[in-house]
Amino acid sequence: MTGYHRKSLLRRLNQRPDERQTSLRGQHRRRYGPEVVEALVPLWEASDRLCGKRLHALLPQLVESLEHHGHVQLEPGVRARVLTMSSATIDRLLAPVRKSSGGNGWRRPPRAYSGVRRRVQVRTFKGWDEHKDPGWLEIDLVAHCGGRLEGRFIWTLVATDIATGWSESLPVITRDGASVLAALQRLRQHLPFPLRGIDADNDPAFMNALMEQWCDAPEQGIELTRSRAYQSNDQAWVEQKNGVLIRRVVGYERLVGLEAAQLLGELYAALRLFTNLFQPSFKLKSSVREGGRIKRLHHPPRTPLQQLLRTGVLSDQEAQDLKELRKRCDPVVLLATIRSCQSRLALLISGQHTSAMAGEPLSWRTPEQEKRELEGFLQGLQALWRQSRPLQKKLKPRQGRRSRVDPFEAHAELIPHWLTAEPDVGSQELLDRLIDLDPQRYGPQHKRTLQRRIRDWRLARVEKCVASASERPETKPGTREAVLPGVN
Repeated sequence: MTGYHRKSLLRRLNQRPDERQTSLRGQHRRRYGPEVVEALVPLWEASDRLCGKRLHALLPQLVESLEHHGHVQLEPGVRARVLTMSSATIDRLLAPVRKSSGGNGWRRPPRAYSGVRRRVQVRTFKGWDEHKDPGWLEIDLVAHCGGRLEGRFIWTLVATDIATGWSESLPVITRDGASVLAALQRLRQHLPFPLRGIDADNDPAFMNALMEQWCDAPEQGIELTRSRAYQSNDQAWVEQKNGVLIRRVVGYERLVGLEAAQLLGELYAALRLFTNLFQPSFKLKSSVREGGRIKRLHHPPRTPLQQLLRTGVLSDQEAQDLKELRKRCDPVVLLATIRSCQSRLALLISGQHTSAMAGEPLSWRTPEQEKRELEGFLQGLQALWRQSRPLQKKLKPRQGRRSRVDPFEAHAELIPHWLTAEPDVGSQELLDRLIDLDPQRYGPQHKRTLQRRIRDWRLARVEKCVASASERPETKPGTREAVLPGVN
């Protein structure tokens, strides 16, 4: 109400009445009155509302320019004070004007999760050199929105271990902090190693108080880090799994509802075993730059389970349990389950079978039906190689003499003659002339070949003109002889 700072107001109120009346403190220090502010505001608007430091550097040139063009006329005293004020004074005098003007450019209030983001440490793609043990995960959310983010749809939480490549996936019905934290706690129970750290992006579903409190709890002991904004390469491991595991298996269609989430849960249960137990992958060993090329050396391909066993962090009993799990799992049955879930997801997406899971359980009803489905799947595997197309070889660039007959061989001398007489003639006009001459030989299919022929001729012409000009050093620039003939 008074415009005083609270400390200044306390000093004023603590003065004695006689001192308050006779005191001139603050009045003699007031150097810039309303007339200075009135002169400063047009200058600030003319500079497109610059900040105080930039406006302070611009004021001498700006005042001179505006006075020269007749936009402002400042009194000598006001002009001197405007040019001598500091950048801090400019900001202080313009603060009420900025606050009351529309589109003032002030920073909006920080969001609720920005405080969490400021407290969480940033980890780049080079920040994993000291973490060789399993348990350090990169996590991300994949949207099954079908290209439309409005409305409700299912998300997939993907987690990848940096050291071993062990990957886990779980469907998430709603994208909020509580649902993601519940899915992450369940995902932690599936991991065969202790969870040591989580690296996430800047999504509010990860950067929130619930996630921060859960990771910082003494009984958890989990280190929470985040990537840089708009730097997806900081999470290269999980981004690669998003494409290889989720998009390649589930696709990009829109998935909505509990039935689709239940199907995704069954699909991911089989996919985690098939990927972690039976899918080997390469792991980079070293990278050396040799000139303009990078030479990369990789370890022999191993499955995530083999990578985990090689680390030696598991006890003998845990390692034995994982080996027994691998013996019990049949990769053909797992792959058949994945294909079955994919087909039912396709039915659910297409809408042909809206209640695909209403009258039939998500697993096979009887062992006979399971055997029948498995036999059909195996037969499909045996015939799959016959149905697939062979890999197309990459065409090598043509070398040596041409193997096809030149279509313009009959008029090889006529085309350069036309181009010399008319350098600006187009390819379509030349092709029309050739069609008029010999309609049986030429047609629209020769236009692209003729364009390349014209381009080569013009390039050779320019090189010849440049070479002839360089042989005449006595020619002065700007004279008539210095103009290259035939070059537009």
